[in-house]
Amino acid sequence: MKKIGFIGLGAMGLPMAQNILKQGFQLHVAQHRNPDPVTVLENQGAQVHASLADVIRNSDVVISILPTDQELNDVLLSEEIMESFHQEAILIEMTSGSPDAIKRLHKVYNNKGIRVLDAPVSGGTPGAESGTLTVMLGGEQSTLDEVEDVINAMAKNVYSVGDVGAGNAVKAINQMLAGIHMIATSEAVRLANELNVDTGVLKEVIGNSSGQSWMLMNKLDAIVQEQFEPGFKLKLMKKDVQIAVNEARTSALPIASLALELYQSAQKEYGESDFAAISKKH
Repeated sequence: MKKIGFIGLGAMGLPMAQNILKQGFQLHVAQHRNPDPVTVLENQGAQVHASLADVIRNSDVVISILPTDQELNDVLLSEEIMESFHQEAILIEMTSGSPDAIKRLHKVYNNKGIRVLDAPVSGGTPGAESGTLTVMLGGEQSTLDEVEDVINAMAKNVYSVGDVGAGNAVKAINQMLAGIHMIATSEAVRLANELNVDTGVLKEVIGNSSGQSWMLMNKLDAIVQEQFEPGFKLKLMKKDVQIAVNEARTSALPIASLALELYQSAQKEYGESDFAAISKKH
């Protein structure tokens, strides 16, 4: 039985960890200042340790999904954490961060003989709960082969996209498009209201037309009903669009740059809400 350590039990991490348990893996987690997700997992069979270092010492595979590059660096590049990995362990790093951050992490870990996979995900909280996430994986195929069963416990679609760093590069492009599509969907709702078009009819018709998008089909109702309980927080979408804009060192991205400005202006008021709340700000 593979022993799996899990770091990051937020809105995405908790259901992903639950799916690890459902597939019969031995799950290890650490006590945290927010005890609720740890208690949930303990009641479902997870082993709880006093520290992250203890989790890693007891794990064959460590999965991390953290909010930003900052937490990734603070947690995974600490000497105590790095020294806790044994030589055969594999780190599956699933944070939606910058390509540069995961490349730096990989270089440091590789020098210590620790294998790393760059594996950000798409699918939101619903995909995390149902185990149908899409994984954009960067790293060695041989390493992926060793942990394919672990990743499949959380995901439906796994794409090997290149070396470490490529996973987060593809994720940045995906998030750029998702952020732009959300703004476009918000404007579609606004125009429909102005033209007295029923939004239910709009969804059905556009859903079978060339203007169809995932955001329109899955977020239109939330925008209309102003239901902004966070599945994916607006402040995190701002962070992801910022990564995409920052990575475009020699290319102009005028639409993404405008989208970034809109998310930045909305963050103070709606940062903790679902990113569909951008519809309230523009």
